[in-house]
Amino acid sequence: MAFEHLRHPSYHRSWVEVDLSAIAENARHFAQHISSDVGMMPEVKADAYGHGAIAVSRTLLDNGCRRLAVATVLEGEELRVSGIMAPIHILGASLPEEIEPALRNDLTLSLHDMGLAELISAEALNQNKTARVHLKIDTGMGRLGVLPENVLAAAQKIIELPCLSLEGIFMHFADASDESYSHSQLERFNKAISNLEEAGIDVPVKHAASSIGAILYPEAHFNLIRPGAGIYGFHSPGWVNSEFPVAPAMSWYCVVIQVKDYPAGLSLGYNRTFTTRRPTRIAVLPVGYADGYLIAFSNKAEVLINGKRAPVVGMISMDYAMVDVTEMTDVTVGTKVTLVGKDGDNRITVEELAAHANTIPYIITTCLGRRPGRCYIQS
Repeated sequence: MAFEHLRHPSYHRSWVEVDLSAIAENARHFAQHISSDVGMMPEVKADAYGHGAIAVSRTLLDNGCRRLAVATVLEGEELRVSGIMAPIHILGASLPEEIEPALRNDLTLSLHDMGLAELISAEALNQNKTARVHLKIDTGMGRLGVLPENVLAAAQKIIELPCLSLEGIFMHFADASDESYSHSQLERFNKAISNLEEAGIDVPVKHAASSIGAILYPEAHFNLIRPGAGIYGFHSPGWVNSEFPVAPAMSWYCVVIQVKDYPAGLSLGYNRTFTTRRPTRIAVLPVGYADGYLIAFSNKAEVLINGKRAPVVGMISMDYAMVDVTEMTDVTVGTKVTLVGKDGDNRITVEELAAHANTIPYIITTCLGRRPGRCYIQS
């Protein structure tokens, strides 16, 4: 499938390049990590973690994935409108008013509350179709889901309701890097499955593992895995290892819009958080927290200009950031700046930015606003 190869679209103040080849390669690494009877349902929620759900979903479906997972009915509906007809699972909670469009678009719903099951059944009957549902079990995440001791009763109720098909059952790791706690969650999940089987209830699809769980716990593969962060090339503590390489898919660029020289002793930016200690040359960048370049990066982050690192100085504002380019002689208006990605022998990673904000990598990419244009490349 061909995608438009845009570079530096002039109508965007900054632009994001998404390497679809990297996403495809990361998906193949996960496919090679699981057995042939295990399927893969990548998570493309939150606009594919900021990478663009439609382009990413098509790439994943072209590279062996057969199902997609999103968080909300609206996200699933947007994929359907784009022409994607593969099974789409709503992993999150759905509101009563979302049931009608969910079933109209043949989306698979998750059940965490049995009151919702009756509403889904009634709407499926109204639309003259069978609604596929996956029962969520709370094995220790403490968020959505039916407690393990109530799973059998919940499954029996689903089976009794008209126009409902209990296609799947699933859980969510609370901290996959915690081996002891994760195994205790798996024990509860397996016990719930055993109770169903003893009652003669066979649920065909079982899933538990996201990226970290899929890498660390083969016993959590069941017959479907849900990779998310790893698909986009994010490395998280607890599973980084050379035996399972993933490549970052996102780069983010802008251009310098002004270069100014300041004397020593002058404060710059809101709240005067930076004061020049010497004659200083400043490059102004047209990105700020409205674009997703977080205020937490103020006086911490660095960017790449002509392959060299330049520190961010002063407080990030809504629309602009400033960097110190005193040591550089080749920076002018229009010079390309790498906010995330590789330039020469240097690289700014999403993980590096996340560390500045004391957060996790995919918060950085999901915070990208509508301003940065998305461009898709095949490296």
